[in-house]
Amino acid sequence: MDRRKALKNEYKEGKIVGGVYRVTNTRNGMYLLDYTVNLQAKQNSFNFMVSFGSCLDYRLKKDLAALGGKAFIFEILEALEKKKEQSRDDFIDDLKMLMQLWGEKLDSSTRY
Repeated sequence: MDRRKALKNEYKEGKIVGGVYRVTNTRNGMYLLDYTVNLQAKQNSFNFMVSFGSCLDYRLKKDLAALGGKAFIFEILEALEKKKEQSRDDFIDDLKMLMQLWGEKLDSSTRY
């Protein structure tokens, strides 16, 4: 319940939290690395995918069809709050840079 209240307060305060996330196929170790301007919305989309078998990203489609949503996990690698004075484009540029840094840390041979 406290988490729900915190999210509601964040919404009221206009906080925008984006970040870099990874969706990992637990059966073969392949992963999708991406960024989003709204981590909570992306987490909700992933939860929907797992529950109903819809596809979060076209790159996962084949494995999702074969293995089902339960074979995938969602992980937030880094969260970033948008500054009030920051433009959306600048925020996206920062998120892309974060994703690039994470891409350099992770094994690219198992990336979708």
